[in-house]
Amino acid sequence: MVMEAPLSRPGRVVAATAAPSAPVAPIEIPWTRIDIDLYEVARDGYIVGYVEVVGSVFVALGGTRYDRAVEVAQHLTFHAAVDAVLRRSA
Repeated sequence: MVMEAPLSRPGRVVAATAAPSAPVAPIEIPWTRIDIDLYEVARDGYIVGYVEVVGSVFVALGGTRYDRAVEVAQHLTFHAAVDAVLRRSA
């Protein structure tokens, strides 16, 4: 069984939906699909790592360049892998 990560979403800022009287805070989508099984993770417009889909596992890689990125963690969900990359970059 091969698991797929979500479809590509550009790393852009979108407004969160809230009640009319509540302030609206922008939310950044931190990942962009760059290959069929590879996602780029960014924070504040800078690349901080990658998530690679390997079978049913999502491998979190930390680093600004894919060819030099280091494995940070392996997770069973895409979003957990993205969080691992973001936590490493903080």
